[in-house]
Amino acid sequence: MRNFLFLMGLLVAAPVFAAVADDVKAAENEWLTGITKNDFRKLDQVLADDLVYLHSTGVMDSKASYVKSLQSGKQKYSSGKINDLKIRVYGQTAVINGDANFEFVTDGKPGKAHLKYTHVFVKGGKGWQLVSHQSLKVAD
Repeated sequence: MRNFLFLMGLLVAAPVFAAVADDVKAAENEWLTGITKNDFRKLDQVLADDLVYLHSTGVMDSKASYVKSLQSGKQKYSSGKINDLKIRVYGQTAVINGDANFEFVTDGKPGKAHLKYTHVFVKGGKGWQLVSHQSLKVAD
């Protein structure tokens, strides 16, 4: 009987987890659209006020400094393509391990990067928000 109840619990939980993972993936896509389309309204919604954004170059930004670099044109993402995402949800926290390719301009210099990254999202009053980003460059 215990095994039956356990299995029934899993059957009920699976669709709920899938729906939550879909919500987190939607927030991830909002981040990507925000940075590639300079949609600062989307970024304000999806980036947490206490964001820590660690670039693959070792530069660390806050939400304010990251958005400022995008608004000023110092950093511009021309395109971004997510190749793979692994989403794990732990209550009101989600961890994403991603693989993506970006084209960008930094300080007037164009570049391309294949990145592996980790995103941590937390669900609060504004929905799922990115609280931590850390990336590293992958050799092609």
